[in-house]
Amino acid sequence: MAEKHAAHKKRQAERFVEKWHGRGYEKGEAQAFWMDLLTDVVGMEDVSTRCLFEQRTAAGGFIDANIPDSKTIVEQKSSGVDLDKKETRQGLLVTPYEQAKRYADTLPNTHRPDYIIVCNFHEFRIHDLNKVNPAEDYVSFVLDELPKQAYLLDFLIDPKLSRQARELEISWQAGQLIGELYDLLRKQYVDPDLLVNQHALNVLCVRLVFCLFAEDGGVFRSNAFSDYLAGVPANLWRRTLQDLFDALDTPENERDPYLEEGIARFPYVNGGLFRERTEIPQFTEEIKELLINKVARTDWSEISPTIFGGVFESTLNPETRASGGMHYTSPENIHRVIDPLFLDNLTAELDDILTRYKSQAALRRELRNFHDRLSKLTFFDPACGSGNFLTETYLSLRRLENKILSVLLADQGAFDFADLGEEASFLKIRLDQFVGIEINEFATNVANTALWIAQLQSNLEAETIIQRTVKDLPLRDSAHIIQGNALTTDWNRAVEASDCNYIIGNPPFLGARNQNADQKAEIKAVFNGAKNSGNIDYVAGWFAKASDYIQDFPIECAFVATNSICQGEQVANVWYPLYQKGVRIDFAHDTFRWANESNNQAHVFCVIVGFSKQGGMKYWDTEQRKFVRAKVLFHHDGPDGPVERQQLDNLNAYLVDAADGFVWNQSKPLSHVPPIGIGNKPIDGGNYLFTPEEKAEFLAKEPGAESYFHPWLGAKEFLQGKKREVLWLGDATPAELKKLPLCKERIKAVQQYRQDSKSAGTRKIADRPTRFHVENMPEGTSIVVPKTSSERRKLVPLGFVDSDTLCGDAVFLIPGAELWHFGVLHSRVHNAWMRTVAGRLKSDYRYSGGMVYNTFIWPNLTEAQKVEIGNAAQAVLDARKVYTDCTLADLYDPDDSYLYPALLKAHNALDVAVEKAYGFAPGIEEKDIVAALMERYLAATAQQQ
Repeated sequence: MAEKHAAHKKRQAERFVEKWHGRGYEKGEAQAFWMDLLTDVVGMEDVSTRCLFEQRTAAGGFIDANIPDSKTIVEQKSSGVDLDKKETRQGLLVTPYEQAKRYADTLPNTHRPDYIIVCNFHEFRIHDLNKVNPAEDYVSFVLDELPKQAYLLDFLIDPKLSRQARELEISWQAGQLIGELYDLLRKQYVDPDLLVNQHALNVLCVRLVFCLFAEDGGVFRSNAFSDYLAGVPANLWRRTLQDLFDALDTPENERDPYLEEGIARFPYVNGGLFRERTEIPQFTEEIKELLINKVARTDWSEISPTIFGGVFESTLNPETRASGGMHYTSPENIHRVIDPLFLDNLTAELDDILTRYKSQAALRRELRNFHDRLSKLTFFDPACGSGNFLTETYLSLRRLENKILSVLLADQGAFDFADLGEEASFLKIRLDQFVGIEINEFATNVANTALWIAQLQSNLEAETIIQRTVKDLPLRDSAHIIQGNALTTDWNRAVEASDCNYIIGNPPFLGARNQNADQKAEIKAVFNGAKNSGNIDYVAGWFAKASDYIQDFPIECAFVATNSICQGEQVANVWYPLYQKGVRIDFAHDTFRWANESNNQAHVFCVIVGFSKQGGMKYWDTEQRKFVRAKVLFHHDGPDGPVERQQLDNLNAYLVDAADGFVWNQSKPLSHVPPIGIGNKPIDGGNYLFTPEEKAEFLAKEPGAESYFHPWLGAKEFLQGKKREVLWLGDATPAELKKLPLCKERIKAVQQYRQDSKSAGTRKIADRPTRFHVENMPEGTSIVVPKTSSERRKLVPLGFVDSDTLCGDAVFLIPGAELWHFGVLHSRVHNAWMRTVAGRLKSDYRYSGGMVYNTFIWPNLTEAQKVEIGNAAQAVLDARKVYTDCTLADLYDPDDSYLYPALLKAHNALDVAVEKAYGFAPGIEEKDIVAALMERYLAATAQQQ
């Protein structure tokens, strides 16, 4: 994978060099140069919002490019400019590096760069400001060397060096400390388990964090909160904090004139954060020591408000997290939702305005109109948790607003704001554009506070552009987040559907088997008791609620979900009722691995699904210079692999380019082929299963049992070549068993194991302990199909077994199958169908008789075609024998396929024979195979659709 990535990067660099060789007029081409470089060569995502061009400085200059996430600014010169030559800039003779360094020094401390890149379209110089002499000690290379030297720019996207990484580290350090503080404070409540005290503790922690941020982020005087408390004895903190919180919620002109001077100096906050009177416990010296000397010494101004929710989730009981399905979404995954849903379009529209209008009057008019439209959008997260999605969306819109303001103010010299009005009118993005529903009361408090912190941080960034102070306090507005169960709450209570533009979020993940009775009832209710609604993941409830909510309005939605809703049996269960309401999938990310950004990291496999009634994902067509709609899949090359954007003719509920339709579980094959069945299920507590060594030891003591042993084949035995034996006594007579005392001991152990089971079904079969719970021992030869197979494999390995081998329930058996059956099932055609409709266990394929085998439409074969495919199948089996020391897992490891050329050649020939039998064109792509099979399936099941 790493080699493929490096080769791709080198090719991209070569194309970049070819494109930009000999070009380089600074004003006209600098932005395009860096957009191409960062996007195509460096591999940075979302460049248009992460990189700020022509950013005005306090001294009246302009930073050519500022990449805050990478703590890097760029000074770009025209082609041919000597990077060592001094030029007059703002009355001083400076080199390009010195010019950029002066710009850097005008930025607020938290926004100053670690790197300066100086470039003239031919030479790149990278100055690391953390070095002793960065002006002279720099790294350089020329444009033609870029294919070999591109790695020198990796620091721009190196997660270890990014601003997000620093924010994440600081946020989690702060979270650990808050967790300690939370635990100590909890002990101080008389009855901490009372709901009213849990609420009070949650409110107290949120207020303390806001005050800590305020003193580090310039809202309060530096260290005002911690310095004031440091001078108060711990036993007086309870009353002191009550008085302070009251003051923070009271306008200065309405406060007690005799208020203690230290408290009176604090400003009025407003916003409702300090309005409620809740219980505050007594503080101890230990708590004071922790808060003043550890918690307060964290630089709270650098926490990420998007990560803010994750910080506080670390203070919740892990059992609470599990029962509510709560999990924190990283900024990167949030952008996988919001970028294609709306942010890419807003960014593209702004970029088009900036390049289309040459007249300053027209440009300013269109920018103001666009700015007004931004301020009228409403974003709704009906499972908002601690506010991650809403906060990141707010920050993204504020960045767009900053870009607008930087252009509107670029030529204003002394910054005459007369035509912009007061700050309240030119900072138009408001918190009340952001709406949420959240079931957890603590999380709603955190979400509101995170958004306030995001607003305060954004105001600081805006001040560097508008060159005037934004009055932060009192807080003027707040998000509208209501507490409630989103599946039982009317969403119009949060925001009327007529006023909503976009629905986003990451609803809780709970499989059907993990839901409690109330949750199962909620799912059945939102799906109106639809077919199989009792077998649907909890996350699907939000899709159903959204589908009802958007019926009469052009609202567009995108949720993160477990991949199970787009795979296997759940696809029809979830999406058929939604499609009946006119909802369609506009875009999606297929399966990718989710690393939960929390202390209790949970690895789940997700999809992102964008849906609406609008007929496709809206995106900007650069050639037509207008918005168009299309079906778009962001395809992941494996759960952790790179992402490729694919524009499709259609994107159905299986996330493939095929007709809309649903594959329903079938009890029998739709084609005339042998039936498939599961293997044996002993439910024996392991008493009938033996390793070869255990069998030999057993037979040494009881040789008469030898005829009752059979080879045992489960998925591991089949794929990995493990050897196990099973003791089958189901056909033994009582007289035979009386001669086998050790076998009788095993029988009694199985009986006891079943009697002790919590399952009524297992206890019921305790009275026949020599039999298996499920028995499937067909005569003759059968095809073996493992139930679960790695997603890395191009196909599910198959094999044959005879009747002497007993198979476990981790494999399927197809008795009476012939070589040509084996050939079709082992072909690319069948495996393409399997990849589309099979369920998943994490990211691995989970084969199913009802969903895969029985729904597969076989070709109508002539006898000659059966012989041809059978011969090709035999060639595959013969090729396996060439590599006698290799397991099937070895032979079908895609990373090592080149080691087995004979097998690879045999499979290629088999694919040709099967595809020819279907009438497919040579070299047909898998997506076209799936589309053709789906068309045939829909025709065969037309009455079910």
